[in-house]
Amino acid sequence: MPIPLAFMFAAQAAGMVIDYLGRAKSQQLSEEGLAKQHNAIQRVIAYTQVQTEDESLRAMIALRKNLGTQAAMFAARGVRSGTSTTALFSNESVSSFNTDERMRRLNQAMNESRLEAGLDVANIRQKQFENENWNAFSKSIINKIPTDPKAYEGLAESFGFKKAQTPTKGYK
Repeated sequence: MPIPLAFMFAAQAAGMVIDYLGRAKSQQLSEEGLAKQHNAIQRVIAYTQVQTEDESLRAMIALRKNLGTQAAMFAARGVRSGTSTTALFSNESVSSFNTDERMRRLNQAMNESRLEAGLDVANIRQKQFENENWNAFSKSIINKIPTDPKAYEGLAESFGFKKAQTPTKGYK
C-alpha cells in the first residue's frame, strides 16, 4: 500500500509545482505587459509635450508676423509706433497669444494627468491580478490538505504506524 500512496503524493506535488510555475509565468507576462504600457504612455506624454511646444512656436511666429504687419500698416498710414492706437492693437495681440498659451499649457497638463491616471489604474489592476493569482494558488494548496481525521489514520497505517490506544480508567 505505501507505493500507491507515495505515487499519489508525488503526483499531487508535481501538480502543485506545475500550478506554481504556470502562475509565476502568468505574473511575469503581466508585469512585462504593464512595463510596455508604461513605456507607451511615457512616449505619448513626450509626444504631446513636443506637439504643445510646436503649437506654441507656431503661435509665436504668427504673433510676430501679426505685430510686424500691424507696424507696417500703421507706418504706411503715417501713424508713429508707440502711440496709444498702435499700443492698443499690439497689446491685444500679445494678450490673445498669452491666453492661448495658457490654454495650451493647461490642456497639456490635463492630458498628462489623464495618461498618468491611466497608468495608475493599470498598476492597481496588476496588483489585483497578482493578489488574485496567488490567493487562488494558496487556496488550492490549502484545499488539498485533508481535514478528516480518518484520512490521517489511514495515512499513519500505510506508513506502518499503529493507532494509539486510549488509556482505560484505572490504568496508571
